[in-house]
Amino acid sequence: MVRKATKVSKIGSWLCVLLALISGYTLYCGNAELCIAQSDDIIWSKPLNLSNTPQSSGNPAIVADSYGYVHVFWSEEVAGEAMRPEDMGRSGNTILYTRWDGANWTAPVDILFVPSEQIADFVAVDVDTENRLHAIWTGQSNFYYSNAPSWQADSAHVWSTPIILASDSARSAWESDIMADASGGLHVIYSKRGDMPGIYHIRSLDGGQTWSEAVRLSEPFGPLERSFCHVKIIADGMGYLHAVWQTTQDEGYGQAVYYARSVDNGEHWSAPWQFGYRDPGDTFVEWPYLTAYGVSEIHLIYIDGGTQGRLHRISLDNGRTWSGSHHIIPELEGVNGYVIPVVDGAGNMHLIANMRTRAGQLVGIYYARWNRNSWSPTIPIDNSSAAASSAHYTAATVRLGNEIYIVYNQLQGSEIWLLRGMLSSVKPLPTAELPSPIEPTLAAPAVNNVPAVSEVISRPSQPSPDWRTQPYEQSSGGEILLFSLGTSVLLVGGVMIWMRVHNRRQICRERKF
Repeated sequence: MVRKATKVSKIGSWLCVLLALISGYTLYCGNAELCIAQSDDIIWSKPLNLSNTPQSSGNPAIVADSYGYVHVFWSEEVAGEAMRPEDMGRSGNTILYTRWDGANWTAPVDILFVPSEQIADFVAVDVDTENRLHAIWTGQSNFYYSNAPSWQADSAHVWSTPIILASDSARSAWESDIMADASGGLHVIYSKRGDMPGIYHIRSLDGGQTWSEAVRLSEPFGPLERSFCHVKIIADGMGYLHAVWQTTQDEGYGQAVYYARSVDNGEHWSAPWQFGYRDPGDTFVEWPYLTAYGVSEIHLIYIDGGTQGRLHRISLDNGRTWSGSHHIIPELEGVNGYVIPVVDGAGNMHLIANMRTRAGQLVGIYYARWNRNSWSPTIPIDNSSAAASSAHYTAATVRLGNEIYIVYNQLQGSEIWLLRGMLSSVKPLPTAELPSPIEPTLAAPAVNNVPAVSEVISRPSQPSPDWRTQPYEQSSGGEILLFSLGTSVLLVGGVMIWMRVHNRRQICRERKF
């Protein structure tokens, strides 16, 4: 838990913020949080170790709801061997959770655990219009799903019984993702091995109780492609769905990046468009990330070729056509995970990059801002903490429109860290009214219907004929842009399982933050 500051330190903190905003310099304020002021009025907190356990903690996910809660999930090797400082992370057996309420973090608690599974990793989470959390994660060969009301999610008892959404799948990195749309629907994309390998989409229109038949989005592998990973799905302001994924080759390097879209809520999908391919001499083509900006604008950032900077493409027409690729943030290099654009409540877009400087080789978390047609120069927001030198696998979200939250994995020693950025120039959104307090009850199990795989690949539309050669500059309304996440966490009947859960939570209560 976050310790309460004394009255003097609180005053000092506010003075620090005020001076930082006036001066524009980085200031240290005694026991208060580190204040980093920038021209765009963002004050960044001191990095905080959220996990702080001797066991392996890795691969975080984060989401914020309209109550003002920030929810953080990660994979933890509960009751496993202690990690030495020099050890690298490994897959955990349980999904852990902590929540921020605007003042404090809850003690981490294990919420999702399948007794027959040795692995629970690569969790993806979204929140729906009713403030219910929906999570999907990777097991040894299955993808599992569960949900819970966000305001009670710190109790394992309220999470629904995990079900298997797909089998004969998994065992690469970030092979599934989940998204809740504005109409209350849930969409999952995942990779599948076996007889019909590919990227598949399923959806639920009843809050995760039942799921549709799976539809394949991808084409058969090319001669150099061996597996899928790093999948993402989003919806834009029109409700259209957009999906990206990558393939890998024999040595595990990213071979190609693909994109597909649906304009009818996932009933049909376009043919996949290949946005990048690993040519001779290239190292990586991978880590694609999508962000919707406004009603019709989509931004795609990915690695193509070497490790320096990133490539950026923009669509101004909901993914129908795309700009050419443009090289961005050339002052940074390295491949530590996604480079993530997030949008605040005032419509400003911010870039979070987990990379290193080319000159100083300072690894850490960097920040830039979208200036409507280009990105500002990056600045460090953590390149000196215990986590910075091995920081990997960043995720980010925006709370109430004016706060940016970033989680990342300290790979050596295996901890989960967090940064918070306060946007002083953006007015916070009003919080939703919490439901009346009720006693937590065991959620009803979801229907364990593993979706059937459809052999039909439905594609009503094809990409624009000139999408590969279309110049980066595009106009929209006369304005030219240079770029403009079966069995359950159960109420345990057996004494051995009860003792394990009890001991875990006791450990969590003893952690210091």
